[in-house]
Amino acid sequence: MSLFNIPDVQITPGERLEEAEARLSAAFEKAGIEFFGMDRINSGLPCREDCKFFCSGSDAGLLISVLSIGDWGKNETLNVLNILLGLRLEPQQPGKKVEVHFFSVLEVPAVLRLIGGDTVFSEFEARACLVARFGEDIRPENCQQMAAAGMHLVRLVLNTEVSLLDPDSPDELARAVCDSLEAEEQPVTEPLNSMILLGCLFGEMVRTQVDLESTWLALREFEPWPAVVFTREEKTDESDSIAFSPLAHIGSLLSSRDRGALSRALEELKTVCR
Repeated sequence: MSLFNIPDVQITPGERLEEAEARLSAAFEKAGIEFFGMDRINSGLPCREDCKFFCSGSDAGLLISVLSIGDWGKNETLNVLNILLGLRLEPQQPGKKVEVHFFSVLEVPAVLRLIGGDTVFSEFEARACLVARFGEDIRPENCQQMAAAGMHLVRLVLNTEVSLLDPDSPDELARAVCDSLEAEEQPVTEPLNSMILLGCLFGEMVRTQVDLESTWLALREFEPWPAVVFTREEKTDESDSIAFSPLAHIGSLLSSRDRGALSRALEELKTVCR
């Protein structure tokens, strides 16, 4: 629940930024909420002709208002995303809550709503973004590093200890993810960075617990994400390699919230790999 009685201001198509700002400022003043332009951010914002940041404070927290009269193209989304990441991850005073609210003429991209949120999963996605970078140029050799970052964030943000060797860790990981998703007030969409880190972490669990040689590889059928390929030492009449996509299983978990999905996938893989 918001700490602020945020006024309901609709941005009109074709409205100039100065006009929208004046209406927004008047509505905040009427609601008894202070409203200041974030001059340092706004002056350096590449999309400043169409977008502006404002802040409102109280004893309990800080409200960041993002006003946009333009399109949410790739550049504008990236510009606002980078600022939100800085604000989201900036060290906060104990007990302070940071909220982000958008006043936009067009629908705000889901990634901005998620990273601008104040929930556990928003925190996880924001921190994951710093490492995964939306999968930009992700390569098989990056996956172990991604897994290590995922394990750190699961402990730091989701308050769950997992181990690559512990057979119970897939269940513990799934439980932590599902519990955090169920605590969200709004549906979580497009948590791409979380999926990448958690997928790599699950992949390293699988590699450790399946008794075959394995490596991360880029395979056409699993593009754009790397997959784990297990290889039998002795060739048989069957195929001597088994491909497994941990990121696909994490993606499925994020939508299904089936707490037993990861452990079942691991057991089925062990059966295939015997």
